[in-house]
Amino acid sequence: MYRIENKNIYVNRGDKITIFIVNNRDTFRIGDKITFYICEEGDYSTVILQKDFNIDEYSDTVGINLTSEETRIGEPLKTGSRTYWYEIELNEDTTLVGYDKKGPKLFILYPEAKRIEEGGGE
Repeated sequence: MYRIENKNIYVNRGDKITIFIVNNRDTFRIGDKITFYICEEGDYSTVILQKDFNIDEYSDTVGINLTSEETRIGEPLKTGSRTYWYEIELNEDTTLVGYDKKGPKLFILYPEAKRIEEGGGE
């Protein structure tokens, strides 16, 4: 189960999630584009995942859906967690969530169990 706390996202690797974003400045309009980035910790120039979402209705809130494959970033974890930075952008010119005076926004991955394929063994 994932959670968002102080704009930091905590998720188990391989979980499907939806992140809801509220536009406090204005209403999302038809034709707007939201871009979600996950970057290496400490390096916004190294993008690990970039996903675009087109807005097709007027709304104050939009959901950013990540599939289970999209949260399987990097090599599987045995223990602990792996930290990335993330950013959410509107129309390629306005950062809605990202690095600010409180620092970077974190995308923290926890391990997932390795699935044993049918037929037994690994």
